[in-house]
Amino acid sequence: MTDDLFRPTVRERPVSGRRPWRPESIFYASFFGGPLTAGLLGVVNGRRLGLPGSKVLLIALAAVAGFGLWIVAALLTDANNLVRLFGSITGSLAWLVVIAFQRGPFRAYTYGDGQPASLVWPGIVSAVGLVLFQVIVIFVVAR
Repeated sequence: MTDDLFRPTVRERPVSGRRPWRPESIFYASFFGGPLTAGLLGVVNGRRLGLPGSKVLLIALAAVAGFGLWIVAALLTDANNLVRLFGSITGSLAWLVVIAFQRGPFRAYTYGDGQPASLVWPGIVSAVGLVLFQVIVIFVVAR
């Protein structure tokens, strides 16, 4: 058949052997763990989904830029609760870059009967570990 109607629309599946996480689930760790958590989980998941290196690099750059914004916000305010709020905001903004690049490839993965991996423990460990690192850096730089 040469008709476009009979050609499959979803062709690509992730090339990695590890099952990817659901990109929407990365939001929870990003909200509590900040932008570097979004970047770490986004980069690892991007590799699992077989994203091109340029998109993975943009995810990492968005995370670093979000962390830079968080540091600037900490320098401009003295209220600790606002500094923590900026961490959640910048983590959520970094997650938007992750979801923009990973939603389509993840959908293609699930159309091929792929089941997502659990993000519970990796999300908790990365959120706690990286938020501690980020808070220490902000405390050293901004205080």
